Amino acid sequence: MGSENLTQRTSRLRRVLAFALVVIASLVFFVRLVDVQLVSASALNEDATDKRAVPVVIPSMRGDVVDRNGEILATTDARYDVQLSPKNTKLNGGKFWRADPDGGVGTVEVTATEAFAEIGDVTGQRPSEIQTIVDDALKENAKSDFAYVIRSVDLTVMNRLKSLNIPWLTFESHHTRSYPNGAVAGNIIGFSGFEDVPQSGVEVSQDKCLTGVDGSESYERSADGVALPGSVVVTQKAVDGGTVALTIDRDLQWQAQQAINEQVQKVSAEWGLLVIMDVKTGELVAVAEDGSVDPNDVDASDPTKREARSFVAPYEPGSTFKAITAAALVDQGLATPETQNATPDYLEPEPDVRFGDSFPHPIMQWTLAGILTQSSNVGTAMLGNQLSPEIRYDYLRKFGIGEATNAGLPVEDSGMLAPVEDWDRQTAYNTMFGQGLSSTIVQTAGVYQAIANNGERVPPSVVRACVGADGAEEVLEHGDPVQAVTPETSDTVMQMLETVVDQAWFNEIIAIPGYRIAGKTGTAEQVDPNTGLYRSDYVNTFAGIFPADDPQYVAVASVAFASNGDGSEAAITAFRDAAEATIRTFHIPPSTGEFVPSPTEY
Repeated sequence: MGSENLTQRTSRLRRVLAFALVVIASLVFFVRLVDVQLVSASALNEDATDKRAVPVVIPSMRGDVVDRNGEILATTDARYDVQLSPKNTKLNGGKFWRADPDGGVGTVEVTATEAFAEIGDVTGQRPSEIQTIVDDALKENAKSDFAYVIRSVDLTVMNRLKSLNIPWLTFESHHTRSYPNGAVAGNIIGFSGFEDVPQSGVEVSQDKCLTGVDGSESYERSADGVALPGSVVVTQKAVDGGTVALTIDRDLQWQAQQAINEQVQKVSAEWGLLVIMDVKTGELVAVAEDGSVDPNDVDASDPTKREARSFVAPYEPGSTFKAITAAALVDQGLATPETQNATPDYLEPEPDVRFGDSFPHPIMQWTLAGILTQSSNVGTAMLGNQLSPEIRYDYLRKFGIGEATNAGLPVEDSGMLAPVEDWDRQTAYNTMFGQGLSSTIVQTAGVYQAIANNGERVPPSVVRACVGADGAEEVLEHGDPVQAVTPETSDTVMQMLETVVDQAWFNEIIAIPGYRIAGKTGTAEQVDPNTGLYRSDYVNTFAGIFPADDPQYVAVASVAFASNGDGSEAAITAFRDAAEATIRTFHIPPSTGEFVPSPTEY
């Protein structure tokens, strides 16, 4: 009995002990679980995060803008920001090891202080500057993993720093827009603002072509933030932007800018514009403006002269538009170059309608060619009045007036041409000699392009094509050609415009030996926007075609509000300089044959 009781007690004791062990084990497991879930969760998560895939954007390159010959006008340079991990400079007592630079089999110990000095030797910084960067970052955040050492270094500097093999030094690439020719064609190219966001010009209008598609990659990083070898995975390749090809010629553009700037300065004018257009294609090979913006230093330019004023700043063209009236008269069979008109210097054809010529003269026996040569407002209006206002309006529209150009800029002004039903009687006369309406200088060039091109107006263009990164070319559409007048009318008007130059007071100023020139001056009053009244000074323009016997190019120069000299002579001189530069650039052969002018008097 006693033996049996002892056995039972022993068995119960074992069960109690076993149960106690289970309870103790459960308590230990529970405590560990609580520790894992509550106490160590953040630490474990942080450790896990350090080993997760890190996404990285691969920035695409913005495309180039090039001239008609492929010369780069705007491009994108790769730049690099140099960064470090402040907390990791303190690892291992501020030490790291790298392969023996002398070719030994071992490693060399490098202190953070020594590394700061090595970095400074490349960047030009003092070691103390870099130490301060680290100290300031750690003062703000004891676990700081990021601080800039230096920003926007070039590839050479970046590669030198990489070769130092400093484990806590990292690099981030970004792109910077640059314009290697400065202000040359700056008005057309445009410029970028904050973070290279395009602000004007082709940079804006062709942004879709120029903008690429960013790529992406990811990598696994170690606890010290360094990418693990072999862990980089490219998920999407970057696709660079396309190339925008312009119609302008870089070297000719420079010469044209020099020409107009020189004349503006010579006569102390408020502004000047000069465009050169291919007669056959409508392509603008130069669009020059005084004070053109340098996209590399926008703040240094006049804020009022940063846009492409040749496209957005219309003005009354004056007597250059007498060529349109003459063309309409000839095209309608109402006049020839020999048509006679007794022309006074002043006329009041209707009550409250009056206008006169720019100089006093008796009644003159001028032909239509003579009226153009003398630039008579009175004679032009007397003959032009044979045309109804509706017909004159239609010819103005066919020559591109009142219709915005579509040359490739973000904004292109239509100028001002009121509907004929809104013309008062004074306007009905004034439009015949280029007042009471307005046009951009590009539109004026288009008028003379049509006259020179057998009467066919080809829409102007400054952007030719977008060439994608894959080489595919998309040629921009600028509109359909318009037959403004017949080829016969074109030939007749060309004859009269060459007579204008041949017989004009400025014949010697404009002369280019060996080359025949056709063209017309314009001296126009302009409305002061502050008063709504005409100013007392003028915009002087010359629109010309060369060579007159085989038209290749049109050039139009305008010089506004000269205060110290002859604005008309300045515009003519700018035209001549531009024509000479164009002849040299495109190797235009001299004229052949002698010119016989149309009779100017009877």
